[in-house]
Amino acid sequence: MPPLQAKLPGIIATNHLYCGDCLSVLDVIPDSSVDLIYIDPPFYCQRSYETIWGEEAERFAFEDRWAGGINHYVNYLMARVKKMHAKLKETGSFYVHLDWHISHYMKVELDKLFGYGNFRAEIVWRRTSAHVDTIGCGHVTDSILSYTKSGSFTWNPQFRPYSEEHLSKSYRYQDPTTGRRFMLADLTGAGTRRGETGLAWRKINPTRWGRHWIRPPRELDVLDRKGLVYWPERGGMPRLKKFLSPKGQPVDNIWTDISPVTSQSSERLGYPTQKPLALLERIVNASSNPGDLVLDAYCGCGTTLAAAQKLGRRWIGIDISQSAIRVVEQRLKKLGATNFEVHGLVKNLKELRALDPFEFQNWAINAVYGQHSPKKIADMGIDGFTFMEHHPIQVKQSDNVGRPVLDNFVGVLQRERATKAMIIAFGFTSGAIDEGARLRREDKFGVELVKCSDLIAGNVPFKIMI
Repeated sequence: MPPLQAKLPGIIATNHLYCGDCLSVLDVIPDSSVDLIYIDPPFYCQRSYETIWGEEAERFAFEDRWAGGINHYVNYLMARVKKMHAKLKETGSFYVHLDWHISHYMKVELDKLFGYGNFRAEIVWRRTSAHVDTIGCGHVTDSILSYTKSGSFTWNPQFRPYSEEHLSKSYRYQDPTTGRRFMLADLTGAGTRRGETGLAWRKINPTRWGRHWIRPPRELDVLDRKGLVYWPERGGMPRLKKFLSPKGQPVDNIWTDISPVTSQSSERLGYPTQKPLALLERIVNASSNPGDLVLDAYCGCGTTLAAAQKLGRRWIGIDISQSAIRVVEQRLKKLGATNFEVHGLVKNLKELRALDPFEFQNWAINAVYGQHSPKKIADMGIDGFTFMEHHPIQVKQSDNVGRPVLDNFVGVLQRERATKAMIIAFGFTSGAIDEGARLRREDKFGVELVKCSDLIAGNVPFKIMI
């Protein structure tokens, strides 16, 4: 993974896939460079979240991330969204996919960040046809909140096929010449007018019914010559023909036409919260153009990136799970993607040892789902903090971290008034291991010694750090 202080070179020409917490990874993306951001963060559900990829570290993150309550979740997410906001171009768009537990709380905060006037829509997606909740109505929809960074933004109207019910109810007429279906609309509006629209047309005076023409008589003549006026066979008020658009029905903010990914879906990858490709294709098509840059900071199994790849957009994906990044990498390769770089994935100890010190530190902190420290704290021997409780983390690129390192770190913890911490290294001496056990046994300092080999294998004792 490149140094977090360095701006991403080649961002225009190359797509990028990152493993790590987006709070840190976003630092490598230049400000005002992204056209569209879509995120589908873990939902706030106040219950133990199922493990997605089967990693012990991920299980900790999903079970305990929201232990601090709804305000903790909102603060967690907004810290990351604020960084995403800086990455958007002034013409950029932002979408966040949420469920009923949290969407209204997040809208209040997002209105503050983007500006109430830049809120575009709450898209309601029917994600399932039936759901049985313990009490009350079943929750079958998600909310996708849509914002733009300014009043000038990309918008490409989207259309969907007309339903048979809509066609049979509304478009009941058929043009005898062209065969096109049409519905009837009024040629008049309520209220009388003294101007041209109040004059008689074809010997029909609309003021008799307290109405007026929607167009002046000369324009009504043009509509009639074009075959857009319907004349009832038995006489009466003419009507306007509104033909069925070949594009389909304009998409509104209620999306019921996109089915969720089920166990029978051909695109299913085994990811329990996987979103259908059609959902992301609609969003990408609507709020970006070919060649634009799309970012997904919680890319999961890569549906946003797959949609961007298929539609000719550039993309950046971020996910905290190494397993997720591997799945996304293979998915994109199957789509024919070749021009992308993967950062933060380490497959074995040999590759890990080849990293320079700064890259190694980034990898170690990301591997435990931690947050990077500012320099002034890192200089004291604290390189990062654990995800939930912000316990200090120290990283050592060494095979034999001994007791003196542990003793010095305990001194730092005493000054910081911390009682739990973690040291990550390739290996530890017996003296360090014995002292660590003594500290935990006497309940003075819970310093967990974590070996890199365990991180690569996904065997991380996070529960001790709660």
